[in-house]
Amino acid sequence: MTSPNSAAILAEEQPVVAELSAPRFSNRRAYAQTFAASVAIRILGVLSGVLAARLLGPAGRGELAVIIFLPMLLEPLGILELPRSVAYEVSRVDDVSGAVIATSFWLAVGLGAIQALLLAELLPLYLPADKLHLLSASRWFVIYLPTVYITHTLMGSDQGRGKFGRFSVLLALPGLFYVVAILVAWGSGHITPATFATCILIGALIVAALRTQMDWRAISGTLPDWTTAQRLLNRGISFYLPTVVSIALYRADMFILVRIASTEAIGLYAVAQAIALGQIGAVNPFLQVGFSAVAGETDAQKALQTLGQHFRVAQLAVCGVGLLAVGVTPWLIRLMFGAQFRGATPATYLLIGATVVWGIEQVLEQGLRAAGHPRPGIVSNLLGLLVLVGFGIPACARYGIVGIASAALAAQCLNLDVLIWFCVSRLKMSARGFWAFDSDTLSILVVSLKAGWNGLTNSRAI
Repeated sequence: MTSPNSAAILAEEQPVVAELSAPRFSNRRAYAQTFAASVAIRILGVLSGVLAARLLGPAGRGELAVIIFLPMLLEPLGILELPRSVAYEVSRVDDVSGAVIATSFWLAVGLGAIQALLLAELLPLYLPADKLHLLSASRWFVIYLPTVYITHTLMGSDQGRGKFGRFSVLLALPGLFYVVAILVAWGSGHITPATFATCILIGALIVAALRTQMDWRAISGTLPDWTTAQRLLNRGISFYLPTVVSIALYRADMFILVRIASTEAIGLYAVAQAIALGQIGAVNPFLQVGFSAVAGETDAQKALQTLGQHFRVAQLAVCGVGLLAVGVTPWLIRLMFGAQFRGATPATYLLIGATVVWGIEQVLEQGLRAAGHPRPGIVSNLLGLLVLVGFGIPACARYGIVGIASAALAAQCLNLDVLIWFCVSRLKMSARGFWAFDSDTLSILVVSLKAGWNGLTNSRAI
C-alpha cells in the first residue's frame, strides 16, 4: 500500500529486519502503563505548580519561568525527533545492536551540548536589562538540554522494543524527583527561583543517569557508527518537519491574539487554553504505543490495519475525555479562576473541540510516519495554518477570542480531514474504518481497559 517513492525511501533507510514470530508487546498492558504515567505526571505537575506558586509568589514564579523558559522551549525542537527515529529503528529488528544504542547516545550528547553552549552565549541578548541578574542561573540551567536529550533518546529504544513498563516509570520519575527536591529545599529553608530550577535539573540528571546505566555496557563497549548516525538523523529530520509545522499550527493562535486583542482578552484566552490543554495527557499513550505498534509491522498492509485499530480506539478515548472537559468547564472557571473569567467559557468549549481533533489527528499523523508516510502531515498542517491565519485574523478582529478559537477548531478539522483523505484516496484504506462510534470499537476499548488494568497491577514496573 505504499507508493513507489515511499517504498524507495524505506528501502534506503531501514535496517535489515527479520520476520517477528510473536507480538513485541501487549497493547492493552502498554496503554494501561502509559495512562498511569500520564496520570502520575499530571498529579505531580499540579503539586509542583502549587508549591512554586505558594512558596515563590508571583514575582518569584515569574523569575523561575524566565530561567527555565528557553531550554524548555528548545527541548522538543532541538532534539530533531531523534527519539522517534530510534524507536522506529529498534521496532523493526529482533536484537538491538550496541551500535544503535551507543550512536544514539552520543548523538544526543552532541546535539544537547552544542545547543546548550550556543544558548548560554545568546542568553545576554535575550534577557532584558531588568532580568540580567538571572543570567548566571539561566546559563547553568542549559545543562538541562543534553540531560533530557540523553534520557529521551535512550527511552526511544524502550518504546521501540515495547518495554512500556520501564518507559512509563521513566516518564514520571523526573516530576517525582522534582517534587521531592522541592520539599527538601523547603525543609532546609532555601527557597529561591534558582533553587527551584536546581530541583528541576536534579530530577532530570538523576533520571538521565539511571537510564544511561541501564545501557552502559553497550554505550561504553561500542564505538558510534557514522552510517547508523546518518540513518537516524535523516529519518529524524523527515519526522521533524511535520512536527515543526504542527507546533506552528498549535501555537499560532496566541501570536495572532497578542498582535490584535487587548490584554484582558489575552488573559481570558489563556484561561481557556489552560483548561483545553489539560486533556492532552489522554492522547499521549496513544501516540507512544500506537507509533511503536505500527512501526513494528514490517508488512505495509498490516501496518495500516494496525494504524486503523489504534486510531479508532484513540478516537473514543479522546472524545470521551473532551466531553468530560466540556462538562466541568463552568465549574473549573468559577472555582479555580473566579467569576471574572466567565467570559472565557465559549472560547474554552471551542478550544476543547480543537484539542480533541488535534489529539485524534496526532494519532493518525504519527501512525502515518511510523508506516513510512511523513509528508502528508507537513501538507495537512500547512493547510491548517493557512486557515488559522487567513480566517483567524479577521475573525479575531470582529469576534475576539471566540473568533480566533473558532479558527483554531476549523484549522484542526481541516488538518484531520486532509490526512483521512490521503489514507482513503492514496493508501486505499476504508473510509468506514475511521469511524469509531460503533459497538465493536466500544467493546474493544472496554476489554482493553479491563485487561490493561489487570496487566498494570500484575506487571513489574521495570
